[in-house]
Amino acid sequence: MKHGPVVASFQIYEDFTHYKGGIYVHTAGMLVGGHAVKIIGWGRENGTDYWLIANSYNIDWGEDGMCSLKSNSDA
Repeated sequence: MKHGPVVASFQIYEDFTHYKGGIYVHTAGMLVGGHAVKIIGWGRENGTDYWLIANSYNIDWGEDGMCSLKSNSDA
C-alpha cells in the first residue's frame, strides 16, 4: 500500500476465531462482538475480491496471523 495500512473494525462471529486459511466469509456461529484489524493489502482469487488483514491474535491464527477477508460483502 502506497500510504501504509488502514485500521478497520467489524463484527466477528465464532467461525472467524477458527479461521485457518482461504478467503473468509462468515458461514456459522454466534456473534462474538466487535474487532479491529489492519488492512495491509487487497487481492482477487478465483474472481473473489478480498482485503488482506493483519490480526492481533498471534501468528498461530489464520495464515501466520493474516486473513483474506472477502470484500464487497456485509458478511
